[in-house]
Amino acid sequence: MLVYHNFLNAMKSERVTFAQIGALLGCRYQTVSDIVNGETKSGFLYDDAILIQRVLFPKYNHEYLFSRINTETSELKSDT
Repeated sequence: MLVYHNFLNAMKSERVTFAQIGALLGCRYQTVSDIVNGETKSGFLYDDAILIQRVLFPKYNHEYLFSRINTETSELKSDT
């Protein structure tokens, strides 16, 4: 599974919830959770990632937030 590890850390640090991200994107919190935790093969859409970063995580670098780690191999995958 490809997990947004840095994104999860930023969510904790900034106290942002899946529900808040879902409201921003117009989708269910469970959809956001599935994407972030690697339950879906595809990650965030580019436009959604830009919106999330600009609105909720402006002090974080886009590449940092949206890099994913393969939990099975510990291999880093950049979505940028």
